[in-house]
Amino acid sequence: MRGQSYLGRKKNEFINKEERKMEGRCLAESCQKSSKLHCTEIDEGKREEIFKYFWGKLDWKERKIYVKSLAEVSDVKRRRTEAVQSRRSASLCCFLCVDGRRLRVCQRMFLSTLGIKQWSFLKWVGRREESPEKTARVRVRTEERDFLKSFLLDLPKVPSHYCRSSSSKMYLEPLFRSINHLHSQYKQTCAANGIQPLSRQVFSNTFKELNLSLFHPKKDQCDTCCAFKAGNIEAAVWEEHCVKKDEARAEKESDKQLANNTTLVACMDLQGLLLCPKLQASALYFKMKLGVHNFTIYNMASHEATNYLWHEGEGGVSANEFASCIVDYLETHPTYTEFILWSDGCGYQNRNLVLSNALLKFATERKKQVTQKYLQRGHTQMECDSVHSVIDRKLRNRDVHVPAEYAAVIRGARSSPKPYELKYVDYSFFQDFSKVNICKSIRPGSKVGDPTVHDLRAVRYNVDGSMEFKLLHSDNWQPFTSPSLRKTCVSVAPLYTSPQKIKALKFKHLQELKHVLPKDFHPFYDALDHE
Repeated sequence: MRGQSYLGRKKNEFINKEERKMEGRCLAESCQKSSKLHCTEIDEGKREEIFKYFWGKLDWKERKIYVKSLAEVSDVKRRRTEAVQSRRSASLCCFLCVDGRRLRVCQRMFLSTLGIKQWSFLKWVGRREESPEKTARVRVRTEERDFLKSFLLDLPKVPSHYCRSSSSKMYLEPLFRSINHLHSQYKQTCAANGIQPLSRQVFSNTFKELNLSLFHPKKDQCDTCCAFKAGNIEAAVWEEHCVKKDEARAEKESDKQLANNTTLVACMDLQGLLLCPKLQASALYFKMKLGVHNFTIYNMASHEATNYLWHEGEGGVSANEFASCIVDYLETHPTYTEFILWSDGCGYQNRNLVLSNALLKFATERKKQVTQKYLQRGHTQMECDSVHSVIDRKLRNRDVHVPAEYAAVIRGARSSPKPYELKYVDYSFFQDFSKVNICKSIRPGSKVGDPTVHDLRAVRYNVDGSMEFKLLHSDNWQPFTSPSLRKTCVSVAPLYTSPQKIKALKFKHLQELKHVLPKDFHPFYDALDHE
């Protein structure tokens, strides 16, 4: 993985694998005369820098991304003769980055500089050329391919919570540990239906073609940082991103020092989707289950955590549900005169007009100042993540039959400094703040090119009904220029008047799962309202 020499194995014999080396440069006369290729402009020192960066700074996955970003695939523009059937299906253009410039080079120069073979290169860029005879040997029968697609499409899925605006991927419910685990379940299903299972490689390719992924919707790494590491964005863009990240972290640490008897500083986030029932039975793999949501607000000074728990039969995950939880939390702490709330920038959850109107209504009626602050995208680690981590550990290898058992686990997940507080809420808890039109808009600008809602880094709601914002945490507060619709607050109505109906297919699946549940829990699933 580091390009060093190692002892490999071929069949039953051990062989020595040589270390990766930068090979000699391209000396072809055609490259020297070509006006499109810049092989001669890159000296040996620059080639050495590229080679050391490729094998010394990047891991194996990043090397693949790096190679793909420097190779352009296009259709063949000219074929020499129509009589001869060529195996060449695409044209490849290779580039090397030198002093911030992408210089086109021949393929030999590209491969020799990076120290990789053509086989790996063609495989990584997705244009590995194979003979017609070999293609015929690996061709998959239509019946087997159709069964594989049917297997994958029938698995229950959930949309990405953290990236739904930027990703169309569908995520399998969090039941499978890896692709290998999923493939093993596929082979068992094939055996039960008398179908010859396809290989792991064909399975993985089909999985990607269907735009599916295992349930990892919360981004572990920052897209901007990964793109810079792979050489796909300019240093100036990445440096600006890092400044914003460091400003947000420094601001959060500064706010923690401000916490006292009159100022409450908290962070909040929604835990990854919980499913019910949660069992080890294989019957759950192919059935839709009830979604359970846990929204956590964490006091960064006292380390107290309040968890709001509900399932999809009682409420959804719109801005009104989260606004109801946040306002309830603020109202249960009447001794404080100022609140500072930290969160990520999830639009429908933390940065929207519904929540802003709810907080402005609270600030004006209770005469309390409320400030919302947002962390930089891709770097949203917060103290409330530790609560979710503790809960996940307690749930490991534990069966959950009904949502109320999640409540029991959360209450007993921590003992010091004090147990987590839990509010197991139903449909009557949620309020409809969408009709509270005190504020018209939270967009800082009004014209094309002006800052948008996504550029907000902080919003402050004052007791006199005014609102202020920051585009950088280091900026001074600026007043919103959008006029308010009215200064008087309106009363809010209940969001729901009855439990929410779940989909008919999900209710059918939950009924079918009762045979793996103790009979004591059957009445809960029978009572669920459905379409």
